[in-house]
Amino acid sequence: MVRNTRFELSVFGLLALVMLVTRSHSLSQVIHLPDTGLASFFVLGFFVRRAVAFGALFLLGYAIDVVVIGWFGQSSFCFTPAYWMLVPAYGVMWLAGRYARARLGANLAALPIMAVLLICATFASELLSSGGFYFLGGRFADPTLAGFLPRIGRYFPPTLWATLGWSGLAAAAFSLLSLIRPELRESERR
Repeated sequence: MVRNTRFELSVFGLLALVMLVTRSHSLSQVIHLPDTGLASFFVLGFFVRRAVAFGALFLLGYAIDVVVIGWFGQSSFCFTPAYWMLVPAYGVMWLAGRYARARLGANLAALPIMAVLLICATFASELLSSGGFYFLGGRFADPTLAGFLPRIGRYFPPTLWATLGWSGLAAAAFSLLSLIRPELRESERR
């Protein structure tokens, strides 16, 4: 039997590594990998029970942003007082992952419902993060709903595709690993 703590730490470590690679854009010179932020929090919520993991992954994302802006000279345009709207935005994803685990579980029949849940959570998260940036970030003079809606049309589709892609990859990896090591599925159910 695999202990839950070891499994959860492994999931957290893998998500942290993937976030480090994609959020820092360390491979951008070779290939562009979309950010895994939203998918990482959904997957974290699905597999890791401890709320402290949410805080730790958020702080890792914040630290990565500080380092790439402060030390590597990337643009700080998105780093505004509205940055903290990422807490509820990522929280939506984490809670959606927890809901999916509790109500749907890791089974093939649940995939269509889980996909709808993931799409809705991603949209809510995009509203929080982009809305926070647009209305609270201080980068736009006189922000209005009419000015914000086209931004959703522009930024939501690539965010959704990245989130679905990374979440699908995580589901496929877990399914494959569960075939090789069936005790992981048992561990995941506890």
